[in-house]
Amino acid sequence: MNLNDTEQLSELFPVKKNYLYFNFSADGPLPTPAKNAIFQALEEKSRKGMTAVDKQIAIYEDIRGELSLLFKSQKENFAFTKNTSEGILLALLALDIKENENYIVAKDAFPTTIRMMENNCKGEMRKIIINSPVPIQDQLADVIDKNTKAIVLDWVHFFTGKIIDTEAVTQLARGRDIFTIIDGIQGAGAVNIQLDSSNIDFFVSAGHKWMLAPQGTGFIYVSPGVWEKIQRKSFGWLGYNWGDFLDFDIEPALREGASVMEYGTRSYTAAVGFHQCLRLINSLGIKNIEAHNQKLKTFFIEQILKKGYESIINEKSASIVPFRSPNQEPGILLKKLEKKRVRLALRNGYIRAAFHFINDLQEVEQLINVL
Repeated sequence: MNLNDTEQLSELFPVKKNYLYFNFSADGPLPTPAKNAIFQALEEKSRKGMTAVDKQIAIYEDIRGELSLLFKSQKENFAFTKNTSEGILLALLALDIKENENYIVAKDAFPTTIRMMENNCKGEMRKIIINSPVPIQDQLADVIDKNTKAIVLDWVHFFTGKIIDTEAVTQLARGRDIFTIIDGIQGAGAVNIQLDSSNIDFFVSAGHKWMLAPQGTGFIYVSPGVWEKIQRKSFGWLGYNWGDFLDFDIEPALREGASVMEYGTRSYTAAVGFHQCLRLINSLGIKNIEAHNQKLKTFFIEQILKKGYESIINEKSASIVPFRSPNQEPGILLKKLEKKRVRLALRNGYIRAAFHFINDLQEVEQLINVL
């Protein structure tokens, strides 16, 4: 499929017939192939009462294969999760941060991350700021010491779209045996990253935003080098290799790779939708998607600045644009836009626009004209 084929995109994404949709940072619309796959799975469950075990096993292997292609890593380095929070929690459970250790988070990260760290880490929390003019590596150098166990950061900031320098972070961490946990939810499916060459230890994301999948889908990537530094352990019954699920009197071995972290029964219906979404993204090519998104973002920023709107602009950012009018309260403006069937979000006193491959230049021009 061609990214400029607006007719085919409208068939793939019925939301385009109803809204100007620019809210991928909150939730992505489900493509038709994913919807159809989910309906088929539900119909089978309704008629047969259960989904065959071999089909359940196969779909998760297929998902791992698509993740491997998208993020340039071996499929055994991926495990299926229900959301980003679960992925971060799994990484924390694996690391087991103790009272005499410290960990670093971003003060301006998505709030859930900070709350999770507070509740699941015994050591001291230290904070840096993603949206700071001070380079992230300089901030980290000021707070790291010999007791630092982990750095937990957002790859793409949920509000400003700023992309952190992961290479600088991992270079600093690897030289000190510090683990990196990167929340990738605001970039996965829209921004290109090659995980094996990134030196990131744990990379987590949900599928329902930029990967356009059903809620309740996601993954955790675990670098193979992690298992050389921490004890391999399972977090539930799926972390063991049960073979055919017919004999539960055996003492199964731990599963290989990241799948040792899959702890319980998963949603097959959500998984078939996730698989279709990943196939679509891979068929288009993540580099093509990123270039398309950046073109829309750049055009939008140029035009709204001409109209007198304010924005937060970073040197390197994803296709997320916070903006506001100097003459109109953001909440009031957002309600006016919603009445015109424009989907955006209100964040931190700004309206947040997010552009993805299902959008075209004509839709962005329509948004600008409405503004």
